[in-house]
Amino acid sequence: MYIYGSLKTMDMGDILQWIYLRGKTGVLTVKIGDYERKFYLKDGKVTYGVSEDPEERLGPYLTKTLRIKKEDILKAVALTKKEKVLLGEALVRLGLTTRDEVNRALEGLVREIVFNSFVEEGYFRFEEREMEVPYQVNIDIQDLLLEGYARKDETEAILKVIPSLDVKVEVLKDGEDPIIKELSRGFSLREIAENSGLSSFEVMKRAFELVEKGFLRVSGGAEVEKESRKDLFINLKEKADFFYREGRLKEAEEIYNTLLEEDPGNQEILEKVDEIKKALSVNLEPGSVPKLMVPMDKITAMDLSPQEGFVLSRINGTWTVQEIEKLCPFPPQTTEGIIKILVSRGIVKL
Repeated sequence: MYIYGSLKTMDMGDILQWIYLRGKTGVLTVKIGDYERKFYLKDGKVTYGVSEDPEERLGPYLTKTLRIKKEDILKAVALTKKEKVLLGEALVRLGLTTRDEVNRALEGLVREIVFNSFVEEGYFRFEEREMEVPYQVNIDIQDLLLEGYARKDETEAILKVIPSLDVKVEVLKDGEDPIIKELSRGFSLREIAENSGLSSFEVMKRAFELVEKGFLRVSGGAEVEKESRKDLFINLKEKADFFYREGRLKEAEEIYNTLLEEDPGNQEILEKVDEIKKALSVNLEPGSVPKLMVPMDKITAMDLSPQEGFVLSRINGTWTVQEIEKLCPFPPQTTEGIIKILVSRGIVKL
């Protein structure tokens, strides 16, 4: 079974309380703005959480909290591909941290993702089912509720004064607080958050308190560029996804790799890059005859793009790649790329 609705009518606290009281097991998906957050629950406890927001990814979070350099994260990402291990395990194998530190960081990240979901603009869906998680944390929901509601009240007050990390802040008088010292050196609040190991909320909260005490003043709005970093990430990902659906594999791979430089631990993009590499390794000859490997009733239940669905509808075990290209209303490059993807996923064989 599943329930869904708006966070205006049933907020994050209400949902978690319902899950806790009934000892539910399943997946809670929360859509806020451009990003989805997923929380995995077992017997009324939070066991794992992931977010599409680049600022709530494991790689960037470990970079901040454990002070692991970005280049070391990239080395760990390379090891995850080579050894087929998770990012945390790769960091441990490279001697960059310990398992205990990774576990504490994971729990801290999941908590942060939960707290950032205590808003009223968004939607949720809870699906009751068993599932496996790549990492395991064990967080009591009652603990999350107390801090989550407190954080929500604080955030509402803070945002009235510090609407984002990109606002211009002026130092009015010297002080010993590290935030003041960093601002005096010309760093922005966003740069302080990236370099200090503090969360965005913690930096905004401390800046808010310093404004209240008269040390700082918000001197202007955020410096708006044509696209914020977040918007740029989303737009690039949409472009890469479009190229992937169009079978333009090398172009998609190039953009996905650019995105990984910004968000090294993004599992979705890592999987896409691996899938593209497998697809590019497929030897596709014009005279090859693609054949379905999956029953049609299962194919209709798959998450396929319209282009993939169209190409599949032309695969009958008789027509060659060249003949299928002529039957598809796409450029030959698109049809070939899609067939390679279908072969790499085991849906089709040559």
